[in-house]
Amino acid sequence: MRIVAEDLSRSFGNTRALSDVSIALEPGKIHALVGENGAGKSTLLKILAGAERPDSGRMVLDGQPYAPKSVTEATRRGVGLVFQEITINPSLTVAENIFAGRLASFRRYWLLTRGGLNRAAQALLDSFSAEISVSQPLSTLDLGQWKCIEVARALSASPQAVLFDESTAFLNHREVDIVLEAMQALKRQGLVVAFVSHHLAEVGAAADGLTILKDGRKVGDYAAHELSRDQIQSLMVGRDLSKGLFPPHGAQASSDNLMRFEDIADERLKPSSLTLGGGEIVGIAGLKGAGGQRILEIAAGVAPHHSGEMKLAGASFRPRIPAEAWAKGIAYLPGDRTGEGLIVGASVLDNLVMARPPRRGPLFDHARAKKLSAALIQRLSIKTKAPQTRAGALSGGNLQKVVLGKCLAVDPRVLLLNNPTRGVDVGARAEIYRSLREAADRGLGILLASEDLNELIGLSDRVLVMRAGRIVARIEDPASASEDAIIRHMT
Repeated sequence: MRIVAEDLSRSFGNTRALSDVSIALEPGKIHALVGENGAGKSTLLKILAGAERPDSGRMVLDGQPYAPKSVTEATRRGVGLVFQEITINPSLTVAENIFAGRLASFRRYWLLTRGGLNRAAQALLDSFSAEISVSQPLSTLDLGQWKCIEVARALSASPQAVLFDESTAFLNHREVDIVLEAMQALKRQGLVVAFVSHHLAEVGAAADGLTILKDGRKVGDYAAHELSRDQIQSLMVGRDLSKGLFPPHGAQASSDNLMRFEDIADERLKPSSLTLGGGEIVGIAGLKGAGGQRILEIAAGVAPHHSGEMKLAGASFRPRIPAEAWAKGIAYLPGDRTGEGLIVGASVLDNLVMARPPRRGPLFDHARAKKLSAALIQRLSIKTKAPQTRAGALSGGNLQKVVLGKCLAVDPRVLLLNNPTRGVDVGARAEIYRSLREAADRGLGILLASEDLNELIGLSDRVLVMRAGRIVARIEDPASASEDAIIRHMT
């Protein structure tokens, strides 16, 4: 199968998502679509998979006209789609999730023939070496394995092309490796494989070719190793990023007593001690569930601790609810920006000031709120038509900047960050990193838990490595550490 698209265009209201974009996807090849948030990558992939329809342009599938009106029609034509969002139903078995919507074919006299269902599901999983048994409970599998179940679901329709729409955005590095290996297995079978990713390491590891998009237009098609990572980044954002994403580190921390954890522990966290100084960025590395997120949740008042003591500027500190932590100058950016970090139905302005709404007496001070939001929009380079724009209309990277702006709006002493650039493009990452370093240079203490090891190495002044609820290594000079060395501690 070969997919060719010519001069595709798509608008959403006044927003031009795609402008005359052409692309060709070949069998037995993995093709990456890269670009900033809002560049048109997902729109292009969804048009190819029938989830969106173009306003103009044409597509050809193996020499025949191709204009699917739905994902179901595209599936019938041999094009499968793996969505960014997890679509697994945890109340079903592995096999039932794979054949969701097709279970009727495994019924006899209204009864489900589980033997045949399980054998068929296992064969699909084994076809790309997923190393998952249909007898395993879903609760024992990680998100990367769940994604493999979704790949098997796509394969259940016997497609000749499988398209991945940011399917690794919310996975840790081990889970990402599982999905990338699944792509390689599909490639070896001669299928067309295409994927959208913000992580150029994934592009370098898996892709044979790539298409770069910017502002809805195609910059160009390239062989995967034709361009350096710096060149790809520069073409994506339209400016020179050869000096790297990460700003230079500032001066040494002004104090290591801004925040202190002394043998903090709960049911998920073994006794853990660490310090955070003003003007310092301390990174926490570890696999999902290793303990980094739990440390942030305890400091933010989201979760209680059973033993040990926290100190803030030398005074004992034990927030019972998040509002108490915010009141003490501790701002928390959670890992789920839309579920926990902001209200997508509210305006950008309301989200930016919600943590500490400006007031004039008992009344909301609209003038101050407008001034504060305008300053944050400029400071963080948030791309929005107006402060009154609904937050849900923004791209993922700009949504993340809004959550960060909400944290900075309270002028905190400590900033707690849980994967602050997850699902964010390279241009927005550079702007977020610059803002964080500037905040640290002004004396803010930042505790950063991230599954992006490159981010931890490039941004942190020190890195703590966690495994199974314990701090197992302390890296005082992250710039001299390799990702492989950190991974060895993590695993």
